[in-house]
Amino acid sequence: MLSVRVRKQLREFPLAIAFEARPAETLVIIGPSGCGKTTTLNLIAGLVEPDEGRIALGDRCLWDRAAQINVPAEKRQVGYVFQDFALFPHMTVADNVMYGLRCRGASRARALERAGEVLDLLGIGDLRHRRPAALSGGERQRVALARAIACDAEILLLDEPLGSLDAQTRNRVRGELHRMLRLVGQIAIMVTHDYIDALTFGDQICVLDRGHVLQIGSRDELLRRPKSQFVAELTGVNFFAGRIERGPDGGPTEVRVGDACFHAVCDDLDDGEAMVAFFPSDVTISRERPATSARNVFRAHVREIIHLGGKARVALDGSLPMCAEVAADTIDAMGLAQGDVVYASVKASAIKTYR
Repeated sequence: MLSVRVRKQLREFPLAIAFEARPAETLVIIGPSGCGKTTTLNLIAGLVEPDEGRIALGDRCLWDRAAQINVPAEKRQVGYVFQDFALFPHMTVADNVMYGLRCRGASRARALERAGEVLDLLGIGDLRHRRPAALSGGERQRVALARAIACDAEILLLDEPLGSLDAQTRNRVRGELHRMLRLVGQIAIMVTHDYIDALTFGDQICVLDRGHVLQIGSRDELLRRPKSQFVAELTGVNFFAGRIERGPDGGPTEVRVGDACFHAVCDDLDDGEAMVAFFPSDVTISRERPATSARNVFRAHVREIIHLGGKARVALDGSLPMCAEVAADTIDAMGLAQGDVVYASVKASAIKTYR
């Protein structure tokens, strides 16, 4: 297990981060640019020194201010995959993968053998004699990952590993990288600003903003129980802070959000402040007010339509601004456009309330 609990004064704010990452799991640190994500990786790798705290891998302490322990970067058994992959253009794939081993004193024969094992493991053994310029974006990524794990690294650090890929390649490579990390089975720490990457890779997800951890938990926890608007926006979940008010004589429970309200199922919560969340896919939109008994119906204007392949995300402005996710065919059939008036409906059973 990797245990990290450190502080580092950055130029604009202090970075204070603490987490534990278990073997064969990927912990994703997500947040906007400049929030301290890459610095966290560099602290773990030994490229930057914390101001205080402790970093340990199992029983082995890598850094401890109080105990004056600081294991050099080259002895930390950490593999680093940089955002631009940082492959040496004049070297072949095999030589790139061998580089770290050779720097650590391995013979050329041993390094070549190990490089071949890792390249075959990742399914790119046939690329060993090529140079980076002759590789696709996905192939370069796999070579960078091979170089990181060839040195028998116990921890893999991945800095925006999909950030330099175009959108089409990114979608394809995302699944390949997920499979490879599972295959390798090591502790992996990934940083990204893309919530799709976070939800795809993260066994645990740590949301970071200006050096401060806003929330850390499983994928399901962040999706179903975001603790702030910032977390909700990163994960794409509709989120509101409100107040539970139960109806008289066992009537329906209302969650007041400003002047508007939701009818929700929240039998396990008493009256008082609460948070409300629901998925965009739980929002139904229509041109006319639904002729049903649905209680959660809100009139809104279409602010934006974002096409996502076979689906579309519709941003709505109204008494309760929210986002709906519907089939792209539905948008075409409705002839929906920016500025149109629609009605958004959400079932009470789809609304999660929590504290």
